[in-house]
Amino acid sequence: MKVTVDRSTESEAVLNVELEWSEVEKASDKAYRKLAQKYTVPGFRKGHAPRSMLERMLGKEAIYQEGLEDLIETTYREAIRTNDLTPLGQPDLDAPIIEIGQPYTYTAHVPVQPAVELGDYHAIRVKRPSTEVTDKDVDDVLERIRQDQAMWLPADRPAEIGDKVSVDLKLTVGDRTISDLKDNEFELTGERVGIFSGMDQHIVGLTEGQSKEFTAAIPEDYANSELAGKEAHYEVTVKAVRYRELPGLDDELAKSIGEYQTLDALRDAVRTQLQTQKENEANRELREAVVKQVSDESKVEVHPVLVHEEVDTMLEETKRMLEQNRISFEQYLSMTQKSEEEHREEMEPDARERVKRDLVLDTVASAEDIQISDEQVAGWLELYAAMGGRRLTAKTVTPGQRANIVTRLRRDKAVSLLVEIATKEEPETPAADAVPAGAVVADVERKAVSETAGEAAKEAPKTKKSRTASKSEKITSSEDQPGETDSN
Repeated sequence: MKVTVDRSTESEAVLNVELEWSEVEKASDKAYRKLAQKYTVPGFRKGHAPRSMLERMLGKEAIYQEGLEDLIETTYREAIRTNDLTPLGQPDLDAPIIEIGQPYTYTAHVPVQPAVELGDYHAIRVKRPSTEVTDKDVDDVLERIRQDQAMWLPADRPAEIGDKVSVDLKLTVGDRTISDLKDNEFELTGERVGIFSGMDQHIVGLTEGQSKEFTAAIPEDYANSELAGKEAHYEVTVKAVRYRELPGLDDELAKSIGEYQTLDALRDAVRTQLQTQKENEANRELREAVVKQVSDESKVEVHPVLVHEEVDTMLEETKRMLEQNRISFEQYLSMTQKSEEEHREEMEPDARERVKRDLVLDTVASAEDIQISDEQVAGWLELYAAMGGRRLTAKTVTPGQRANIVTRLRRDKAVSLLVEIATKEEPETPAADAVPAGAVVADVERKAVSETAGEAAKEAPKTKKSRTASKSEKITSSEDQPGETDSN
């Protein structure tokens, strides 16, 4: 076998493989023995029919073709191994028809990832975000706690902005009924958007039991073009008006929300929680900023195959998220008024950036000779099990799962190293050092099957010769934009 490699393009390696006739003949002998076990020739026991009889039954070319396909598979594997190539997918094979007695040549167009050219990442400097917790930060949280603990009490006065009202409401445009709501409860606000924009100001001043009819213009930019800019007619009856009574900022408030005896104890707990949150956020922001800077300063030509695979991954993530909310992907496409192809096109920029980031981190890990030991993998598996995940061990984890765990841990170590370099004497806090087990294993379980199958596909090429209308909804917040119900 003679192999020549053409790397005239960075994203593809072209292998020209020349096989001697003796190699083809030897492969056909193996094919004959395999086919003899598969087919029964009348007058002979299975596996004992002479080759001439099998050729007469199947055709001489069929036996040579069977042997050739096996030969291409084995020689392709050897060629990519000896030339240190890592295919990104199945090669595109140009395999001509075999000529009996003549040497055979085939060409494999192998998609490969171009080399990543890192910038001087040792010179990168990034300032760690502030983690200071101010008194105002604490006061803001305490005020939100007060708001959450507020009581809604009957108001013996006209409704005001900030009150909660319960109303019967009928909204029509022309002779079309858009909404017909009963005992609908919501807070009055001066900033409502959507189809009910301008409604609240007309309800302010009404008392329990009062009714009112009024008109308001639907915004010009409303999503439903048939209603945008039209005059809406309201019929409203106020059923109840309630005002918010806030608890005092005192020891009693602290006792009502947990195991705190004093307001000072609650304040200290809030400060501690805010400090932890800010440190975690700072670590995340720092890691993202460092990786982005390293990635931006690197030269990376991302192969379209990798972008396509990452879009597939992102699409599966979207579908899983939708399923958790009991929404099918088809419903989502209908809601967004987009085709799957349009959705994939929108994902491509983010997919490209994700692939670029991973390629840069892989290259840094290789440049810094970052290794992951069996003990580290085992430790990670134990951590995942302790978090309630499926118990995996070194014996039960699949090769694809293990490879993905190792890859993710190497990348995380690379990020930690880059953060250490970028911040010099500022060591990264432990909170951001470890890879979240759930995140990685979710990725592991998602990719394991496809990676295992993908490896087989990359090394075992196949020969080919050429290349709805929504219902009326309640008003619950200032941003509500209820759908219309046409009762006609």
